[in-house]
Amino acid sequence: MIFSLQINTYVKKNGTQALRLKVSTSNKDTQYIDTGVSIKKTQWDSNKELVKKHTLEEQLNAKLNTLKTKVQKIYYENKGISAKRLLQIYKANIKYNTESFIDFYQSTIDEDKLRKKFRTAKTKQHYLDKLKMFSNFISFSDINHQFLKDYEIWLLKRDNRKNTIASNLRSIITVLNTAVRNGLIKENLARGYKIEKENTVKQSLNLEEIQKIADLDIPKRFKAMNVARDMFLFCFYSAGMRFTDMCLLKWKNIKENNIVYTMNKVKDRIGATRTIPLNPKSRAILEKYKGLNNTYVFPPLYKSEFKDQEQIEYNIYIKNNNLNRALKIVANQCDIDKRVSMHMGKHSFADYAVKSEVSLLMISKLLGHTRLETTQHYLKDFYHKEESDTINKLFG
Repeated sequence: MIFSLQINTYVKKNGTQALRLKVSTSNKDTQYIDTGVSIKKTQWDSNKELVKKHTLEEQLNAKLNTLKTKVQKIYYENKGISAKRLLQIYKANIKYNTESFIDFYQSTIDEDKLRKKFRTAKTKQHYLDKLKMFSNFISFSDINHQFLKDYEIWLLKRDNRKNTIASNLRSIITVLNTAVRNGLIKENLARGYKIEKENTVKQSLNLEEIQKIADLDIPKRFKAMNVARDMFLFCFYSAGMRFTDMCLLKWKNIKENNIVYTMNKVKDRIGATRTIPLNPKSRAILEKYKGLNNTYVFPPLYKSEFKDQEQIEYNIYIKNNNLNRALKIVANQCDIDKRVSMHMGKHSFADYAVKSEVSLLMISKLLGHTRLETTQHYLKDFYHKEESDTINKLFG
């Protein structure tokens, strides 16, 4: 890599020309870094690469030398990189306070918002706010295994659940890995930290419990309970459609005998478009909402046609909480002693499909999975429930 200070040929109105640091490995791999120094051509010694005959030549030469040394240091820490990559790392270094992990973490959240990943940004912001309560200034060098251990204990003392703590710690390590890729730090000192996670068994409702919810007489004045019941059942009857996708479901997605929509969680992935055949039960629920809104099928996003994506994401978040509370009341009235939530509709469909001996390939297709391994992992809890019956059938 060649490092040389050069004067730009362009002459400014005041008669000065900018000095630039040229970094190059070849004619095809050459980049320029602005030094922030402008002088007259007669004040530049191109052989010695020094400012001369200038009232501030000592300060300017010190500034140029500091910049050159800084860029060379980045190169020697990342030996073998191209001039283009060196420039990217240098810009990343000056963009952020390279000491502050907190500042960099916030920048990743801001980038998520720009990329319209509002749900991800909201979750990460929650993690960061919690981290700032633990310590309002954290440098990259602070974060090692001992730091994560201290933070884990701090979270435990505040009654955070094991899996919640795991998510917080994983987020920190992920951001550190991003900082390594951006060239802000040389290595992730927290890498390899053992994060404990509690295995939770997916809960589901059986067909009898589903029918209890469907048959419950709910007066019309309890709108939230009615909507919660309808959306939960629609999830079950539509092969486990996610709550966000139900909220975003539009009448234009109903095409004759099918629901055709893009799964919001994986909308950028190949195979994100899902086709779910309608059945008499899902049709009956759709009929209840015909004519109530010209755009959206279900009430959570009524009057949201002109809101931006961030506002829509926030509405879905609020409605999910509200309708889950209403659904718990429905479950209590049905004497169902389980922590029922909207997402349990998906688990219940998967459990019902397993018990009905639907093939793994078909369940995978209905759930919208692109890899069979994903389905196998997702269904493991439901197959465990059948193990006793299978053993008894084989050897009973």
